Amino acid sequence: MVQKAKMEAGLDPDAPLCSLGMSLSGGEQKAAIDKLIADMKQRYPTLSHHYFITTDAIGAMATASNCGGVVLISGTGSNCKLVNPDGSQIGCGGWGHMMGDEGGAFWISHLAVKTVFDAMDNLVAPPHDVTHVRKAMEEYFQVSNLMGMLPHLYRNFQKSHFAGLCKKLAQGAVAGDALCRYVFTQAGRVLAKHVGAVLPKAEEPLLSGDLGLRILCVGSVWKSWELLKSGFTEVMDEVASSGKFKGRFHGYCLLILQQSSALGGASLGAQSIDETLTMNYDANTKLFYRCTFNSIQ
Repeated sequence: MVQKAKMEAGLDPDAPLCSLGMSLSGGEQKAAIDKLIADMKQRYPTLSHHYFITTDAIGAMATASNCGGVVLISGTGSNCKLVNPDGSQIGCGGWGHMMGDEGGAFWISHLAVKTVFDAMDNLVAPPHDVTHVRKAMEEYFQVSNLMGMLPHLYRNFQKSHFAGLCKKLAQGAVAGDALCRYVFTQAGRVLAKHVGAVLPKAEEPLLSGDLGLRILCVGSVWKSWELLKSGFTEVMDEVASSGKFKGRFHGYCLLILQQSSALGGASLGAQSIDETLTMNYDANTKLFYRCTFNSIQ
């Protein structure tokens, strides 16, 4: 991929880059990153003189801003990182589907399926009728009963495939099914709680900008913002009115990337060798929601 990019840029493919910056999922695991860099140097000695590898979240933030903010990822899984203007970071989530991923597509799908199982077992009364979600589950996984789900949950489990049910749930929510709408509202709530978890470490400039706290939203679940909105905004209102933030947290805006987070990875790669890559941050993002709290403070 890198060699192809060199040729497309008119560069000699055998001439090493000064620095190769990459933003990768799991990029905070130092031992794994050190091994990856060592392997690349050994197998591809003419690829690059220097390497810089960071997480997908930090790469996304570097694409959007050089002043920090919050990155809130909701794709198959979920993750949240707050980046202060001084470069310090605090995270919440990102632990994978066994220990986290709240608000991501897998979590939404699992919540819906678990609600059906609990209702059929008469273990927990569902918040809404499960008929539509059960039918969507059976159609998506091509099963006719709960027993048929077991291979998908265990022997043949594939997280990305399981998460794909989320798309059918979104369609059901748009069509008005109450349980589908409920699981997305819950997803919105838990995503906002991630923001609330990292907010105590935010430096004042992040809270006092013209647009308020900048939250960069990454991942396909954000395409369903209208379904997440009620739960997300309700929790954010609660955070803003809490004692620790009242009078300090004046608002927030939600942004999406217009460019790949690889651009931020490349920028950080340049910075790692004391070079600067010119960035047009305004063109790299698009604002899709803004909220101010003047009326509640």
